[in-house]
Amino acid sequence: MIVHEWTSESSDVRSEGRRFGEHWAPQLRAARDAYLRLFEQSGVSAERARTIADECGDAVSAVAPEIAAEFRGVAEGSGLSLTDVQLLTARTEILARMTPSMECSTVVHVPSDATPPRTLQTWDWHETLSNETVVRRLHAASGARVVTFAEFGQPAKIGVNDRGLGLHFNILHHRSDGRGQGVPVHVLARMILDRASTVADAADIARSIPLAASSVLTVVAFDGRTPEAACIEVAPAGVAVLAAERGSTIAHTNHFLDETLAAGEYSPYETTSVPRYQCLTDAAEDARIIDDRERALAFGAIPDTPISVRARPEQPEHLRWETKLTVALDVARGAIEFAAAAPSDVAGSHWRRVAVPDDQTG
Repeated sequence: MIVHEWTSESSDVRSEGRRFGEHWAPQLRAARDAYLRLFEQSGVSAERARTIADECGDAVSAVAPEIAAEFRGVAEGSGLSLTDVQLLTARTEILARMTPSMECSTVVHVPSDATPPRTLQTWDWHETLSNETVVRRLHAASGARVVTFAEFGQPAKIGVNDRGLGLHFNILHHRSDGRGQGVPVHVLARMILDRASTVADAADIARSIPLAASSVLTVVAFDGRTPEAACIEVAPAGVAVLAAERGSTIAHTNHFLDETLAAGEYSPYETTSVPRYQCLTDAAEDARIIDDRERALAFGAIPDTPISVRARPEQPEHLRWETKLTVALDVARGAIEFAAAAPSDVAGSHWRRVAVPDDQTG
């Protein structure tokens, strides 16, 4: 997988969207075509996908007009229709209850002393999709500076801001998914990165908007004195905040941990979520490792680790998942560190660090 980098030059979201769309038009068109193929394989027609995308776009305009303006700029710059830009943003909502996916394993250690949380996540997605991705360094309309990893067409996924906050992102599935109009979960991630500086801020934002699909945002924060973290499980049916205690390690994969939301779990096929979660909790001591790459190497060295997902060639194309990225967050200095590889392959891969942009805008 190729991970590109892009830096915004100002906080004018529409003009920056236009600039991004113009530069990355081939990748955006390729992503649109690949997702339309996945939707069709998953039983969602292009017409239905675009209807959902427009409904999600209306929801975004109501709660985050600055992000809606960015989408308009991306459409203008790339030559894609606004609907198709929104389609890429709303891929989780379009697939809700159609093709439940295995996506991501996250672990966080919250120190008992005055040091920042230590985090690690794998990003697992379809073998044939999103083999070009991007790390965007953004000047948000709120004044925050953000760095986020995402697929082309998404406003955010995994990232940090310059206010001491970061988030990891795992997909979940609930029986309430797909039953109404809502804000895409990737827009929620961007809203939190743009606006929040504490876990409580992030939870308030999550509770304030309607959703049409489920995810868990593991939010970490550090104000220079106190580390904090919580798994914020979101679904159309509700929001649950599972806070971590000081000195503890928390983990999340792709099943609900909150008892109330877990009662509505939707998983019609055999999933690896539980063994991946067990792997993370069994190796909780590895999450304490201070150096990000060394932490990734420790989890990658676990024998037969299920968190390094390998594509199964006997499965249909739209059901083949693999680990594409291993990533850690540095909320103290506003940076992400990552390798485009599974934890088991980090030792032989390039480990990269990308920080939030500086405070000088063009």
